[in-house]
Amino acid sequence: MSRRNRVLAALTAVVLVLSACASHNRAQTSTGDGHPAQVDRIRLAAGSDGFPSPITGHRLAAVQASLMFDTLVWKDSTGAVIPWLASSWDRSADGTEWTFHIRDGVRWQDNTPLTAADVAFTYNYLISGPGLAAAGLFGSVWMGDFIDVRATAADTVVFRFKRPWATFLAGVAGLIFILPEHIWAKVTDPARFVGPQSVIGSGPYRLASFDQASGSAAFVANDSFSLGRPYVRRIEFVPAPDELLALQHGDIDAANAGAEDQVPAQALKAFSSSRYATVAGPNDWNRVLHFNLTRGFPYDDVRFRQAIAYAIDRKDMVNRILFGRGLPGSPGGLSPASSYFAPDLPAYDRDLGKARALLDAAGLKDLRGDGKRDLPDGQPFVMQLQTSTEFSTKAAELVSEYLRQVGIGVDITALDPTTADANALHGNYDAALIGYSAIGGDPDIMMRIRLSPKAIPAVWKAKGYDNQAADALGLQQLFTADDAPRKDLVRQIQHIVADDVPFIPLYMPTPSEIFVRTVFSAWYFTPEGFLGGYSGVVNKQAFVTGKKVGI
Repeated sequence: MSRRNRVLAALTAVVLVLSACASHNRAQTSTGDGHPAQVDRIRLAAGSDGFPSPITGHRLAAVQASLMFDTLVWKDSTGAVIPWLASSWDRSADGTEWTFHIRDGVRWQDNTPLTAADVAFTYNYLISGPGLAAAGLFGSVWMGDFIDVRATAADTVVFRFKRPWATFLAGVAGLIFILPEHIWAKVTDPARFVGPQSVIGSGPYRLASFDQASGSAAFVANDSFSLGRPYVRRIEFVPAPDELLALQHGDIDAANAGAEDQVPAQALKAFSSSRYATVAGPNDWNRVLHFNLTRGFPYDDVRFRQAIAYAIDRKDMVNRILFGRGLPGSPGGLSPASSYFAPDLPAYDRDLGKARALLDAAGLKDLRGDGKRDLPDGQPFVMQLQTSTEFSTKAAELVSEYLRQVGIGVDITALDPTTADANALHGNYDAALIGYSAIGGDPDIMMRIRLSPKAIPAVWKAKGYDNQAADALGLQQLFTADDAPRKDLVRQIQHIVADDVPFIPLYMPTPSEIFVRTVFSAWYFTPEGFLGGYSGVVNKQAFVTGKKVGI
């Protein structure tokens, strides 16, 4: 990661001129019958997630990379898997073999033909080549059960596995960007590979400019795109520290109005005119209190963790942080928006009596009579709580307020996002507030990778948690191809997690996007997400087609 950050720092103010820029006119161009033939430009808030590499991108950088690179399949507003680079696919009866048929006439943006050999190369590059160690988007992909990936014809690629792989279609074929072999075969260190050639894809947009310092980027339509001329001609990401203010001033065309720290209703009145419209999405992001069980007592004592769950008033957090526009987090770790959600879990409604009794039973008692709890050796206990300046400190302050009422002091440390993420990744905390998807694209990410001690490190990992029953169920659901029995397995895992409390999902904002009607109107949130869990409105399907469904 540090090496990657050094590379990104060197990209400050780099401008990549890859194609002629489209018109900067924001208005829709009409066909003459009142129906827009195209949208000339959309402007969105920039991020700070670095260069949009197709293999090491994170968060917004990965979403931006999806504009330039294709996956075999994709998702539209229904959440259904739709053909993309592949026109069709077949699965063997036993679920261990998948065959994909690549569209005719697809070309890379340097005009080199794209074939099934590029697909096979990409997967092998990630399975056993230099891409195996790449950080970022692909870190959550299970690569252990491939037998092989082969191009059996110029337009046909076959994947063979040791066992049926439940998550493969949407979670892998819809996640991994296909790379041009003629470029990437020479790349031995993908984390350092940046510049014009690194962003030559087959997708609907080309990167016109990128500035690391501001996070600004511009993408222009690739008129040779295999699915046709993109409906939106230019997409710009511009600095907008306050998205709603930037939208009001006309600097951007859509703004997130329902993320961490919901906007008060009064502030939304500025967007009540007919100029604006709003689209709402599912509660699929959550703010989570993580415990690091490797720190020992009391974090490794389930009674302590359950006590904290009973002490925290999650409904109060929804009201005071989200102004009522959200839901308390589920102790099972998945969002109610997931089709795999278990609805019959312990509620952990606030109960200070239960919290105090559990703390006493765990050995955290008030030994000095000052109302504050002590460790068994008589030393005062203070919970060290890490949070990120990416978010407001309200959540940390409220956790401190709640725990004070059961005799636990909290020492809050607010770190910059990069440091906070690095600490979360490596487990350098006692307790930490972390924000991430409550769906994860597929429950395998949230219910296996997050929980299994054998899974790769991740920011959202349950540090030190090791429940053999949950681990076994996690592998079983991964290789259960039929939906109904797989859902039952995932729900069983949620019950184990709710009892063990390795983390406490606190609250889930109700997401919403406010947009200018006359610029572009096909915005939507993707059900259960794409690209490993991102469900936001920057979905290229809408930009390419101008529609919410299909291609």
